[in-house]
Amino acid sequence: MNDDRYILIIADGSPEMSVALEYACARSKKTGRKIIIATFIEPLDVLTTQGVTEIMKNEAREEAERILHIAASVVKESTGIIPILHTREGELILELKKLIEEEEKIHVLVLAANANEKEKDPGPIIHSLVTKEMSNLRIPVMIVPGNLSKEHISQIT
Repeated sequence: MNDDRYILIIADGSPEMSVALEYACARSKKTGRKIIIATFIEPLDVLTTQGVTEIMKNEAREEAERILHIAASVVKESTGIIPILHTREGELILELKKLIEEEEKIHVLVLAANANEKEKDPGPIIHSLVTKEMSNLRIPVMIVPGNLSKEHISQIT
């Protein structure tokens, strides 16, 4: 029986994404868990011609895939393991919940909180999950401070 357990990371291009990746990679090395990286392409909310909308969709997909591949290269370099990659289209929280339900081997979601001291919000994903969705998830959400250094991460993992 295959007993793989996965850590889920969201590749969104935020400054905190690199901290979440570093933490997940450190945990992966310590626990033997594999990593799934997901990126989400939000629906466009524009009124324009179909041709312009298609161009915008293609640009959004290319940017999401670029961020996803950058994250994947970080995981490969840090752990030696090639992560599983997912690109989903639709409202982020809804698609995130669907992914977690579909991929039964995901055992934890790692997020890093906004490191900008001027902002009170920990980030839109964390805010939505903590205020509205936490009781609807089947896995724990691990929130790490977005200002952790690599050295600090290695000390706490």
